[in-house]
Amino acid sequence: MPEARPTAHSSVPRRPSGQENTLKPFYLEFSAKADRLVEVRRALRTWLSDIPVRQTLVDDVVLAAGEACTNAVEHGHRGDGGPVEIGASVTDGHIRVVVTDHGSWRPGAAVADESRGRGLTIMRAVSSEFDVETTESGTVVTMLIACS
Repeated sequence: MPEARPTAHSSVPRRPSGQENTLKPFYLEFSAKADRLVEVRRALRTWLSDIPVRQTLVDDVVLAAGEACTNAVEHGHRGDGGPVEIGASVTDGHIRVVVTDHGSWRPGAAVADESRGRGLTIMRAVSSEFDVETTESGTVVTMLIACS
């Protein structure tokens, strides 16, 4: 009798097994405009649906990646429509997400709205490894998110 597999909505965590080699990496380039962020999150969620992991992990990856993309739009490009790239892949039991902008990073000003300014904290909390590298040619955010 074949083994029953949990559905994507199951709370049972499942690790990718061998899928690291067969799942095509995700890549999307978009213009740094706030109205493009919904499309980016939707495309990433669709790609993640092919990975057998629990739904809460998918939600965490989309949230963290969305925060990185929002920062690229708001701080790296300040909405100027310049290029932002997001890539993701599955490797060694992790989902690796890289968001790159080619703008000039503007350090966060004092946050007047208490509901904002939590993006980096969210990205760090979700990631087992997290790095932000800012140079004259842009900013690269790299997150490794454990699949377990």
